[in-house]
Amino acid sequence: MNDDILNEKLRELRRLKRAADELHDGITALEDEIKAELTRREVDEITTKDYRVSWKSVVSTRLDTKALKEERPEIYERYAKDSVSKRFVVT
Repeated sequence: MNDDILNEKLRELRRLKRAADELHDGITALEDEIKAELTRREVDEITTKDYRVSWKSVVSTRLDTKALKEERPEIYERYAKDSVSKRFVVT
């Protein structure tokens, strides 16, 4: 692909990302309004004619790797794994 075609693809990518950002903002705004209604009603679930929506706390357990590294560095080193990823950036 030549540079003109690549430029066009990058331009379209930028346009689509802006559109996605706008959609994301709209989605977040609607979710916040619905969460506010759940809070106003002091419930964690509402059932309407067509939908059921819930906003509940979920407990999860995570390893505090910073504390483990400080307090038991030998265990941290034994189980730590490096990961490699590639970052795609358009400027």
